[in-house]
Formats: sequence, C-alpha cells, structure tokens
Amino acid sequence: MKKGFTIVELLLAIGLSTLVIGVTTFLLHQFFNEHRSIEVWSSGQFEMTSTLSDIEGDIRNLVRLDPVENSSVEYFGVKSIPVGAEPGECLNTPDAPVIRYTSLDRRRRSERVLRAWAELYDSEKSAPANELRLTADNTADSLFTNSQGPREVVLVDADRRYIRRYQVARHVMHLQSPTDPYDDLQKTDNFGQPKTFDYVSVFLRNPLGSDGAVTTKKEAVFITGSEVYPSNTFFLCARKSDRSIVKINQSTQETVVLLQNPTGDFQFDSLRIMYFGTRPGVRVETANFAANMDVNGNCVNTIHIALRLVPTAAALAVNDQRMVKDVKLEAIRRRTIFSPNLNIKRPLSCND
Repeated sequence: MKKGFTIVELLLAIGLSTLVIGVTTFLLHQFFNEHRSIEVWSSGQFEMTSTLSDIEGDIRNLVRLDPVENSSVEYFGVKSIPVGAEPGECLNTPDAPVIRYTSLDRRRRSERVLRAWAELYDSEKSAPANELRLTADNTADSLFTNSQGPREVVLVDADRRYIRRYQVARHVMHLQSPTDPYDDLQKTDNFGQPKTFDYVSVFLRNPLGSDGAVTTKKEAVFITGSEVYPSNTFFLCARKSDRSIVKINQSTQETVVLLQNPTGDFQFDSLRIMYFGTRPGVRVETANFAANMDVNGNCVNTIHIALRLVPTAAALAVNDQRMVKDVKLEAIRRRTIFSPNLNIKRPLSCND
C-alpha cells in the first residue's frame, strides 16, 4: 500500500505555513518600522541637542555693552527683536521669536590698545590721528595679520568704565616700524640702537542697530592698556522659507543652519526663548522667566531656550494606516543658560 498526503492535508499545511509566514512578516515589518521610527526621533532629538549646544556656546560668551547702544531699539548685548524689525528671512511669532546677541569669539586672542582712542571723535574717521593702535605680531595667533582680521570687535576699557562694540572698516599692519605707536617718536635701546615696533592700525566705525541704522556715538574713551576682543553679532530665528533654525551674522550676512527643517518624518514646531534677571534669593525656575525682554533688560543674565519637534502630516498619515500606532507626538529639548559676562557693572535696579 502507498502512503502519502491527501489534498486536504496539503491544503491545511499550506494554509498553516502561509499564516506563519504572514504573521512573521507582519511582526518583522512592525519591528523594523518601530526601529526606524525610534532612529528618526533619536536623530531629531540629537540634532536639537546639538543646536542648543551651539546656541549655548554663544550665549555663555555674551557681551554686556555699557553704555547701551541706541538705534531703533536699545541694545545692551542681547535683545528680543520687535515684530517688524526682524531680518527679512526670519519668522517673528510667539512660537518663533527672534533674538539678537553679541558674543565673543574665543578662537582668537585679544590684543591691547597702545594709545587712547575715543568713540565720539575717532570713530568713522580714517586719518592717522584716528587710528586704533593695537599690539600685533603677524603670527597665526595674532588678532590682525597681513591677510586677515575680524569684522567686529569689542573694546573693554582698562578701568572697566566702557564696554563697546565696533565694526572694522580696515586695518594696516606696521611691522618693524621705526616709530613708537604711542607717540610716533623714534626710540633707542639701552645700547643706543634704534628700536623697532610691531603694531596694527585699525579704523573703526559704529555698528548698525537691528534696523540697519548706525548707532549713536557715546563719549567713551579707551585708555592705553584697554583690551580688544573679536566678536560677532547674530540674529537667531526660524527661517520663513523652510522653518529651519538659523543664525545670521549681521556684519558678514552669513547664514548658518543650526537645525535643518523639515524632514519627511518630523518638523520644527516652536522655538521658545525666555529671559530672567538672576539675583540672590530668587530660584532659577521657568515660572520666573519672562517671554520678552523687559524694560530693565540690562539686568538679564539667564536665558531659557526650548525647541519642539512634531511629526509631519505625511508621517501621521502613514501611522494612521498601521495596526500599531508608534509615531511620537512631540520631542522637546530645553536648556537654561547663565552668562556670567552679563554681570559686569550691573545697575542698582537689578537688586530690586
């Protein structure tokens, strides 16, 4: 007698095999979808963390200008930009405000002022009497060299009376000069030999306000020994065209994308910026922060920033077709940043 499978048995075996394969395929598909979803959101959160780290590096090096600049709005080194005064490429809404700040560039060394320079009398002028003369050696570490120099600098008076920022119009290197940069006289050493001097002549102009107008000159005089630091003034905002988080250098007009947006799975939803004037006896808690810079904004020294991502419409549509819903509704990263530079010469009103 021959033994074998009946048609019913074969159909049953095929059916069971199809069911097992189908279930296995479904589970694998769900597993990989879930894995991809986790990777996508992990990538988004990593990008937000990286963005906040970049912003934090700038804010920790904020410059506290004193006296404040006056143009369309008062500016002391950090400021919320009023609606209508923002750069053309920036959104400016409650969920995407614009902040402007001046930050020291610590990648280059500072230099010392070799003779007094006055903002009211020397700024915007190009005569030799109006030069800002600084130490320089034309090495890779020198702030100014034959081939390069910053577009913006901050001057800090030797006796801490003034902290001001300026744009650099041009500079001229003087290497092995026979005259002393302080008084333009020739000097000799102890052996009667002619001395030579290395320095740079820098011609400065007053910077532009947030509206593009030149700021008002002040009676600031920087004595010999004052320090000069390289700096940059940025606008931080969400770009209108694609809602990417960008910072725009006001001097160079260079735009750096900090958080690219949108992607196929998530998109930028909101950028929250809040301010706080930290003082003794008051806890640094989000509830104490103000959404906009107050009238006494020069007391602010702590900034809270929050980024929020949400799924795109396409990602939600795909998710709705799944049996197991796995798309997260949001991803948020927050950071509270304290800037010690803003404590310099704080007014008495900050103690209120």
